[in-house]
Amino acid sequence: MIDLVTLTLKGGDGGNGRVSFRREARVMKGGPNGGRGGDGGSVLIRASKHLATLKQYAGKTHFSAEDGRFGGRQKQTGKNGASLVLEVPLGTQVTVTAENSISDYRRRKKKTDGRLKRGDARLQRYLLPREGAPIPGREPDELQELTPPLVVAELLEDGQELLICQGGYGGRGNDSFKGPERTTPLIAEYGSFGEEKVVQLELKLLADVGLVGYPNVGKSTIVSSLTGASTKIGAYPFTTLEPHLGVLRVSSSSSVEEELVIADIPGLIEGASEGKGLGHDFLRHIENTRALWFVLALEEADVFDEQKDASFLAKLLYEQYAALLSELHSHNPVVLEKQQVVTVNKVDLYSEDVRQAITQVFTHKGIEVLLMSAATGEGVSQVKERVFEVVLV
Repeated sequence: MIDLVTLTLKGGDGGNGRVSFRREARVMKGGPNGGRGGDGGSVLIRASKHLATLKQYAGKTHFSAEDGRFGGRQKQTGKNGASLVLEVPLGTQVTVTAENSISDYRRRKKKTDGRLKRGDARLQRYLLPREGAPIPGREPDELQELTPPLVVAELLEDGQELLICQGGYGGRGNDSFKGPERTTPLIAEYGSFGEEKVVQLELKLLADVGLVGYPNVGKSTIVSSLTGASTKIGAYPFTTLEPHLGVLRVSSSSSVEEELVIADIPGLIEGASEGKGLGHDFLRHIENTRALWFVLALEEADVFDEQKDASFLAKLLYEQYAALLSELHSHNPVVLEKQQVVTVNKVDLYSEDVRQAITQVFTHKGIEVLLMSAATGEGVSQVKERVFEVVLV
């Protein structure tokens, strides 16, 4: 799943005003009639419930709105540039890492969502030595890095829009500068620069429940069997390389079917908070879930090792749970404030003694643990009910 992209976005520049004079039959020296330039188009980012990833931006780095056209003769205003709308999934966070000076100016004057008015635009004049001479060049509006980067929005609702790069305003033509003391002005204005930004779009996974567990504990099997979602299942680490979503449904007491979105998130390993394994890619996905569903399971080699008694195996599972908590705490302690459901999967492989020992160890620690087998369906209905209770509390 493409869930993190960096793009350079550019609003259209305003068109330059024109220097021109009337040229008509029987009019020897007509007055100024240069028109204003058109306004540049803006770049907007819009949230859409119809998108699930940022894959449409994979391999692309630059997006620009259209520039405004030059002012015309006979006081004609240049055509405005077309705006550009970039659609993103719900839950996309927008972070600005660099911007040009006009962007900085708007942010300080109007805040993130304000729009500069024409009177706010910093329009620069130019002077021609004669009509038809080339318009003098000017210094470009260079990008400056933002330290630290600035999170400007998190788009959570369908249709929510962010004006990320406002287009520039068109400059006035020489008709606007005529007067009693300036009857043949060779002065006009450049259009103002459009905003330019380097932005990072990050899809923060939006799910009700995030499955937390080490590789190979059966999370993908749980999602497949409980929700019908198609996920890749295999007996090797990191079968799941990207989050998969499934919808868990259950009928409530009022006979109304409730549903929750469950995220099968890539397996966690020790040291993930330091970037090991899928590391930070895993950890940042759970930040926008409403609850955590811990899935624990023993390796088959341990289950069938006659040298390891029931008490030892139960302690192994608790240590697994404690290690997961430690990794989450190292990444972001706030995550542990979420509601939790703790389950032990693959219990069809466990003896009755092991099952009792697991319950005793977790109960002694003050933790409710539910035993289940996604493969056989044992305990699944009780787990589903508990998940709904926790999330809808």
